[in-house]
Amino acid sequence: MDAITQLDGQLLIGIQQALNADWLTPIMKVITAFGEYGIFWILVCLVLLAFKKTRRIGIICTLSLALTFILCNGVIKPLVDRERPIESFSAVQPFLPHPGDASFPSGHTANAMGPAWGMFMGSRDRYAPMGWQGAGVPASTMHKWSIAAIVLALLIGLSRMYLGMHYPSDVLAALLVGMLAATVVCKSIGKYESNRGIIGECIKKED
Repeated sequence: MDAITQLDGQLLIGIQQALNADWLTPIMKVITAFGEYGIFWILVCLVLLAFKKTRRIGIICTLSLALTFILCNGVIKPLVDRERPIESFSAVQPFLPHPGDASFPSGHTANAMGPAWGMFMGSRDRYAPMGWQGAGVPASTMHKWSIAAIVLALLIGLSRMYLGMHYPSDVLAALLVGMLAATVVCKSIGKYESNRGIIGECIKKED
């Protein structure tokens, strides 16, 4: 076992020992369910896409989620193929069955942070108040929702460690992957809008 995995395992064991409580375990299971298969975040994206006032931010979140999933689950996980901590450390207490895939990075965490960070960046750019065809919501309102989404993504990452499913480095890498994917999406959309106009506004001009 390499030194990094050894350190990672000891950190995880320390986190579990420090936080483990009978009342907290069911709460952590509920929190981790918000990252299960990305279903919650897909629903968030669909809701944002359904309304003109939030459709632009919905496009950002949807593309951020899609790119995050491709990078995390489609590329990095099978490439690194890291064993779960419950396979390498007998002292790690599993509160859930083995998910059946690789450990690095945490898919739950990455697929939560991707759209959450996309929402955050989208609420702060120069077109933040704009929605579809000129409709929009206040940037401050969307910014507050984005902070709540980021906090939930961080809690999902914590729950994955608490439940013994991931090493700390799995969660940290997942957060970075989600943020990177969302940043790429937002920068790409920003470049597109600089050349072609705000997404949705071009449709308004053609109508």
